[in-house]
Amino acid sequence: MDTKFQKKHESDMTKKEKRELEREKLASMGIKEKTEYILTYYKLHIAAIFGGILLVIGIAVWLDNFLDETMLYAAIINGRELDPTIMEEFKAYRGDMERRHDYVLDNSAVSSGQGGSGELDYVSQMKIATLVGAKTADLFICPESIYQEYSKEENFLSSMEGLVGQEFVSSHKEIFETDALRVENSEVLEKYGYQGTEPAYLIVFQYSAHPEVAADFIKFLLSYTD
Repeated sequence: MDTKFQKKHESDMTKKEKRELEREKLASMGIKEKTEYILTYYKLHIAAIFGGILLVIGIAVWLDNFLDETMLYAAIINGRELDPTIMEEFKAYRGDMERRHDYVLDNSAVSSGQGGSGELDYVSQMKIATLVGAKTADLFICPESIYQEYSKEENFLSSMEGLVGQEFVSSHKEIFETDALRVENSEVLEKYGYQGTEPAYLIVFQYSAHPEVAADFIKFLLSYTD
């Protein structure tokens, strides 16, 4: 390549001369040659730039998510077939237009027995223990065995009358317990694919930060039968 620097060794050049040499090299190349040259000699620089961009995007997303508030975290045991868009309808049911309000459906925990009547597998046991231990889940829809386990704990489950009122409980008394609600026949759950055949109990934990939202969820699940 014929440049004004051809007789001068590159290691002897100043930074300005090196930049000028690079410009002349690129100017003499076709598009394909330029692309190959840039990818060969500047791939580390390009990777660093893209890495920096991804880092900035990741931090921005993290900060944006940090501002979100979980209004309801519902864990459904043996409900893997349940469509998560049920939470979108529930948000609309509440008239909540706040984009930073999250409504979470977690249906990852399952029992090993047919129809959801068996014991939870080890992973599911650890999952629900973590959800309760970390006070993440506001409510469970679960088999009777899990309901009975938590019901034995003093001051752990919320009173249904305390959540939705005596009048509402009285109008659906056949499916209410003192601290639980039977929901396996909910038309709303059925609409979104729930296929449980065993008794399913909805329980709300007293540590829930938004008990009024849990109360609305109970009314939402029974809204088609009112």
